[in-house]
Amino acid sequence: MLMTGCAQLNSGMRGGFLNSYSDPYARSDYEELLTFGDNMAHMSASSRADMCRTLVKRQKGSRDPGVQLHLMVGRLLSDSCGSISKVLRGVDTIPPGYLSDSRLQRFVSINTEALKRMNSGSRRSGSVESRQKKSQTVLESNDSKGSRKDENRLLREKLEAIRSMEKQMDESESVDEN
Repeated sequence: MLMTGCAQLNSGMRGGFLNSYSDPYARSDYEELLTFGDNMAHMSASSRADMCRTLVKRQKGSRDPGVQLHLMVGRLLSDSCGSISKVLRGVDTIPPGYLSDSRLQRFVSINTEALKRMNSGSRRSGSVESRQKKSQTVLESNDSKGSRKDENRLLREKLEAIRSMEKQMDESESVDEN
């Protein structure tokens, strides 16, 4: 299935089927990356995750700029394409001469900024979530303190009621004795 997906992604690239020796990510011009992104956008989440796992494995084996650029596009569409900071570091390692096409340079620039915003947004949402968790913990501890106070107040009221009944019983016994 994965090979079929790769062949489908690159079918417009070379006008036919890929032979087993060709690298589906070696070509990373502007049109290829747009086609890859569009095809990936139309995949199911599980197919995207499979594609990303393949790209991440490829990245570990080589620092091919094509793989880095495909990971950049893939990371915009799936968390399975690795951490944003790793993807950004990988894109930063691409030699400037590799990005000679001005359209490709703009494409990489736009996608890099989008990833940076996603990364800072996830950090912000993480800090907001941690603040929310801290607030929730404080509220829960206050609630438990409040519920303890309520419980203590109820116990005191019951104790006072019992003492009052005992006092009334003692008084009634002393009246009966007289």
